[in-house]
Amino acid sequence: MTIEYFDYIKIVCIVAFILIVLIVLIGFRTTLLKRQLTDLRIRLLVNQREQTLRHQLLLSQIKKQSNKPSALEQLQQIFGDKMDALRHQYPALTDIDMQVLLLIGFGVENHEILTFTGMSKRTYYKRRQLIAQRMNTTAAQLNTIAKQLFSPNTSTL
Repeated sequence: MTIEYFDYIKIVCIVAFILIVLIVLIGFRTTLLKRQLTDLRIRLLVNQREQTLRHQLLLSQIKKQSNKPSALEQLQQIFGDKMDALRHQYPALTDIDMQVLLLIGFGVENHEILTFTGMSKRTYYKRRQLIAQRMNTTAAQLNTIAKQLFSPNTSTL
């Protein structure tokens, strides 16, 4: 049985057709995956934006709070798991140490922390040194550590 020239052409056309269909399907799948990736990126950006807005709202509420313990209680409710783990890891940390760490982690400026806690500048910096000592780190690294622990992007608000 010999295959004639026209049979070869038919086979080539069928193979070409199958390849074109595969290319179109792969292109369609790629486009679909790109859309899904874009949707995921948008959802992530929206989620990050919502977390940032919640962070800013909570921070503004903290700044407006005249009742300091209730502001700390709010923070403890939100970051309770992280605070418990931190207390377990560093049992020497006190409530005021945790409060200062939370505020540092939220990115509150030093002068605002002074106002919020009612500490003098000298007391605040001594407190920072004491916290760093209790955590076996340096006061210079305290900001980085606190932000890693309590930043809004690493928490579930």
